[in-house]
Parts: sequence; structure tokens; C-alpha cells
Amino acid sequence: MRSCRHCAHENADHLAFCSQCGRKLGKTDGALAGLTEVAAARRPITASDGAAYTRTVLATPGPALLTSRATVAGGRKFSGRLSAAVAAEAPAPPRSRVRWLGESIGYIYVYLRSKLDAGERRRRLLEERTGAEALLAGALNEVGMTVLREGVQHADLTGLLEAIGRAHARRESAAADTATSESLQQTEGARLGTHQAAAEAEWQAADNASRESDQILRAATADRKTAGARLARVEAERARIARDALTTTGDAQSAHLAHADAGLATEQRALEAQVDGLDAQLDDLREKDAAFRDAAAAAKSKLDQIVAGRRQAASAMAASIAGRQRDRVDAEREIADLTAQIGRVTADIRPPHATLLSGYQNIDRLSEVIADRTAQLAAIEQARSHYDHRKLVAGLGLLTCMLVGIGAALWAVLR
Repeated sequence: MRSCRHCAHENADHLAFCSQCGRKLGKTDGALAGLTEVAAARRPITASDGAAYTRTVLATPGPALLTSRATVAGGRKFSGRLSAAVAAEAPAPPRSRVRWLGESIGYIYVYLRSKLDAGERRRRLLEERTGAEALLAGALNEVGMTVLREGVQHADLTGLLEAIGRAHARRESAAADTATSESLQQTEGARLGTHQAAAEAEWQAADNASRESDQILRAATADRKTAGARLARVEAERARIARDALTTTGDAQSAHLAHADAGLATEQRALEAQVDGLDAQLDDLREKDAAFRDAAAAAKSKLDQIVAGRRQAASAMAASIAGRQRDRVDAEREIADLTAQIGRVTADIRPPHATLLSGYQNIDRLSEVIADRTAQLAAIEQARSHYDHRKLVAGLGLLTCMLVGIGAALWAVLR
């Protein structure tokens, strides 16, 4: 804390201005005391002070050397310092109200500047404390690793050492299980991949056969439609010839119609035989196409089942591997926590081991840094209550009134 030389108010060390009167603070209290002492020594000594001190010395019994010139000069110097000290302890004369109001306006700057300085210092102290805490955690962890590496034994560390041994065993077991699960995953994946490839080949063959059967069936259906259309035209032509034969009277024309009808009858019989053969072929092709379709659907369903089973097996194996890895991570985290706990316990009990001395020194240094930064942060928080809020409110109100007055004057002039 730093005392103001004007109002003797206690201020935080980081403040540049007094939080009570708003005046600039000196460098240090020791420098101010030295300056006061020098000023008191340089103060001219009056005749009354010297005479009073001389009478006091002469009235005091003692050697005759006390009345020498040097003694009187020393008495004058001491009486001058005493008078200066008494004058400094005398209460300061009261200040006027107008001067206090004027200083309240400047106190706004003091308040804002102090707030900014305190915020910057708080941020820097928090960063330093956070860094020191991180370094302290690393130092404790390093001490714990040193204890494990050097095999330091102590009664308070027995339980922790057994616990960290069990954690190491769990980690090794989880690592071995993970390797085994990964090997099984590769083997099972290869087996299911072979089954899937065979099912895909079977489905491809069945699907190709079904497609070829569809093409043959479409071609036969087109031939059947063509033959049926030709048969319908021949039957229609024979019906016309029969109608013309009923109305014809000439022998030559009748013979021509009979010859044409005979040719059409031959063609009709051939087309009917062709249509019957195509109908039988279509029935057979439809049955084969249905069989091919069923085989392709069965092969597709089998392939889908194999793919689903492969995915399910892969998911189960991945979940098993993830569980093993999670167990390993948990074991490693437990090992890290136990190592840090061993470091903390070791730092508390301080076993006399040569390899741990540097770690103890580092821990002590970081602990002192953390405690110092915490104390400085507490001092900054405590300094918040040292501000003169009455003076700040008065300054803000006066400044607001001045701004309002200036605005009103400008409005009246420019209107």
C-alpha cells in the first residue's frame, strides 16, 4: 500500500493517482520520508527555537562539553527537524467547496485510469498465476514419475504405488485385447468379403439369365403379334372373296376368285400353325422367365442378407475395439492422475532422496509465485472499496450539467 502525501489515504501499489483526492502519488513512501527529512533539515531555524533548546540543554545536568558550540548547533538541527515533524502532523487546512467540486471532475479521469490499470494488472496476474499453476502441475507430475522411476518407497506411498500397478496391468490387458479384436476383425472381414463376392457373382449370373429370358420373350411376343396380324388380314381377305363370289355371275371371274381363295386358305393354315407354335413357345418362355426372375430375386435377397450381416459384424467388432480402446484410455488417465497424486503426496512428506531435491525447490518456487499472485489479486479486489464514490458522482453530475449547459447555449445561439 502507498500513502498519499496530500491526504494520507492508503492506496494500492499499482495506482498512479490517489483514489481519495485524485492527486498524483509519489514513487515510494521511503523516498517521501527522505524528502521530508531533507526539507526539515534545510528549514531555517529561528532564534526562539535555538534559545529554547539552549535553555533546556543548560538546565540538564551533565558534562561541560554539552554546552559547546557543536552541541548547540546539533540541538538547533534537531529542534528544526522536530518542528518540521510537528508541522507535518498538524491537520491540513480545510479546502473550499468550489475547489472540491473542481477536483471531482478530474477525479473521473483518475477513476477511469485506475480502473483500466487495475484491469490490465489483473489480467496479467491471472495469466501469470495460470501459467504457474500449469507449471506446478507439471512439476508434481515430474516428481511422481521420478518416484516411480527411482523406486522411492514410503509408507504413505504404498497404496498409491499398488493402485498405479493395477492401472498399468489394466492398460496392458486392454492393449492386448485391442490387438486381438483387430486381428479377429480382419479375419472375419475377409471371410464375409469372400461370401459377399460369391453371392454377388451368383446374383449377377441369375440377373443376366433373367435379362436374356426377357429379351427372348419380347422377341417371341413380337413375332406372335406379327403372325396374328397377318392371319387376321388373310381371314379378312377370304371373307371378302367369299362375298364377291356370291355376287359374281361370270365363270372366269368365279374361277379367279376360287383360285385366290385357295391360295389364301393355304397361307391361313400356315399362319395358324405358326401362331399355335408361337403360343406354345410363349407359354414356355413365360414359365422360364418367371423361374429366372425368382432365382434372381433369391440371389439378391441372399446378397442383401450377407451385406447386412457383414455390416452388423463390422459394427460389433468396431464397438468391441472402441470399448477396449476406451478402457485403455481410462487406464492411462488413471495412471496420469495417480502419478500426479503421488507427486503431491511426495511434495507433502518430502522423502530424503537426492533426485527429488530439485523437484522440491521447483515446487516451492512455483507455490510462492502462485501465493504472491493471489495476494496481489486480492489487494486489487480490495482496492475497489477505496474509491470516493461521492466525489465521483459529484464529478459526473457536474460534468453532465456543464455539457447540458453548453448544449443549451449552442442551441440558443444557433437557433
